[in-house]
Amino acid sequence: MTKVKILISEDTKEEVELFTSELAACIKKSKRMLVITGAGISCSSGIPDYRSSQGLYSSVIKKTDNNNNSSRIMKGQDLFDATVFRDKGQTECFYKFMAELKSRISNALPTATHVFIQGLQARGQLMRYYTQNIDCLEDPLDLSVVRLHGSMDKVKCTLCTASYAFTIEYQDQFRNGQPPVCPQCIVYDNERSRLGKRPLAMGTLRPNIVLYNEFHPEAESIGKLQLKDLNRKPDFMIVMGTSLRIASLKKFIKEAAKLIHSVQGKVVFINMTPLTKEWEHVFDYELLGHSDDWVQMTQQKLNETVCAK
Repeated sequence: MTKVKILISEDTKEEVELFTSELAACIKKSKRMLVITGAGISCSSGIPDYRSSQGLYSSVIKKTDNNNNSSRIMKGQDLFDATVFRDKGQTECFYKFMAELKSRISNALPTATHVFIQGLQARGQLMRYYTQNIDCLEDPLDLSVVRLHGSMDKVKCTLCTASYAFTIEYQDQFRNGQPPVCPQCIVYDNERSRLGKRPLAMGTLRPNIVLYNEFHPEAESIGKLQLKDLNRKPDFMIVMGTSLRIASLKKFIKEAAKLIHSVQGKVVFINMTPLTKEWEHVFDYELLGHSDDWVQMTQQKLNETVCAK
């Protein structure tokens, strides 16, 4: 298999248009499409990158107490690792970061990429949409999605099963670096006190997201969905805005790609950074650039096809 590699901003207009037309023709024929996305598709919505020196993480660190040495030595990716709760200073930084992230998400709008995926759903071509994103930008579009890492629309208790809407009130408490006590745990504690029983530990609230190195409460149900999708034999797959670092997702993409190739379908990767050699025989097209640019060009080709009929 020979992979086609395109640099959207650097290759000639004729080359980009040629391969965009090829992909648009493949998309038009697809009936069972998989779409998998990561943080890259939301950057144009106003949600800044949390890894870079100018990103959201750095701005939160600057606001954190200068005496908090443990927060200063953290990397942006550490905020999404369960080990963050082992250190008081890092935990404080985590909650401040989540408050700021929630604020940015609340002001964000779906991108051109989200709208493109919604169009696939509306035409009955989208078999399943998986995202690693926690921003819930699919909701205003009524876009059906499987969220692999949870979402920022709710908070959950660290001890019991209670969950609540991620309100402004909770956001303000997180901004102080201190998580609120779970209301349901307070109810349990009050009832135990009324009955003369000894108090138990009470949980605190945190965003309803899945961090690295922690148990995924929906892992089994997601696994069943992925198996169901593989059995339905997808005929096309688009992977956008992700650096492909999560082992379980990498495995699913590779298995899906084999099935797609067995029915002469195509597998497409769109991201700002290139693939590693690990993916040499998985993707048919590698497009380097912003997903919004690609979907706008592709949608134009799809519209031209409709008008030509």
